[in-house]
Amino acid sequence: MEDKRVGKSNRSKAICITVIVLLCIGLTGLFLMEYRSGNTNRKQKGSKNHTAEQTEQPIDWDSLQKVKLNHHKYGLLHKVTSWLIIGTDVSGNQDGVGEDYQGAMADFMLLVVFDEENHSYGMLQLNRDTMTEIHLLDNKGEGEATADIQLCTAHWYGGNRQQGCENTITAVSHLLGGVPIDGYYELPMKAIPVLNKQVGGVTVTLEDDFSSVDAAMVKGKTITLSDSQAFHYIHDRYGVGDEENTSRMRRQRQYMSAFADKAKQKIAEDNQFAATLLNALDSYAISEINQNDLMHYLDTINEYQSQGMLTIDGKLKLGKALGDGLEHREFYADAASIEQIVKKLYPLMEQPKTNK
Repeated sequence: MEDKRVGKSNRSKAICITVIVLLCIGLTGLFLMEYRSGNTNRKQKGSKNHTAEQTEQPIDWDSLQKVKLNHHKYGLLHKVTSWLIIGTDVSGNQDGVGEDYQGAMADFMLLVVFDEENHSYGMLQLNRDTMTEIHLLDNKGEGEATADIQLCTAHWYGGNRQQGCENTITAVSHLLGGVPIDGYYELPMKAIPVLNKQVGGVTVTLEDDFSSVDAAMVKGKTITLSDSQAFHYIHDRYGVGDEENTSRMRRQRQYMSAFADKAKQKIAEDNQFAATLLNALDSYAISEINQNDLMHYLDTINEYQSQGMLTIDGKLKLGKALGDGLEHREFYADAASIEQIVKKLYPLMEQPKTNK
């Protein structure tokens, strides 16, 4: 079958649902049943949760794709589909060409994993400050040099947004032991007001104080965020609370959950909501996602068991790994935590022990 990619001529449904579903599915995925009218009567299927012991046929270890986690070697038992959702900040010069191009940093990264055989899906929100190997690509997308720096910087490198996204996928895959990642959806954080506007504002109880930028945004107050307030709530961290990215990640999860509720209402009220949202986001987003796979999972997702929204444990410190002479936050992910999460999202078998 032809591998159709989301493009200008045929993405009115796929791109829009990518935004709504892939950002929110792990939190309130049941709203898909309202959108996909043909799926409401299907029976719920439990997770098969395959293991090496449950597999009927002998497994050829040498044929499996290898993943290395916490000094342990694993093989990927079967194909899964995973996509990386990227939200970029306002740094860089992404409108530039050639030498003038400078990528933005990836402030938000969410890995969505679908396991068709086990009928499960899950999401992993990644800390932008995570220290890992980054390829230092030039503006032609080439270069062999690497550095152990913050994950968010992977999108800096390369000569265009597509190369920045691909470099970010490479960095995330490396961090997670070499797991395959099939595609990406990238939306600049400056588009958050556009998203917020389409659902008429999102209501949250403010977890931190933003009164320095908006007098109405006082910690503990429940408000329906205006478009500019939504941007500050999701994007800002300096001068807010403890200024940690982990706190901002928590606010992002809170906003996603509330956004999903509003999107569910909009879908029920207006069958043109998807197209309207698409038109609003069209000039902002870029995507490399297999449309056939996307539509397949949208048709069957209510039959899948959710693994939830996961985050990696680790330790935060200040350091100068970026080499600019300044101290920046550095998040050192716990290897055991990475191993545990990847084993939950991906069907892995540990390398068999051999007698020597």
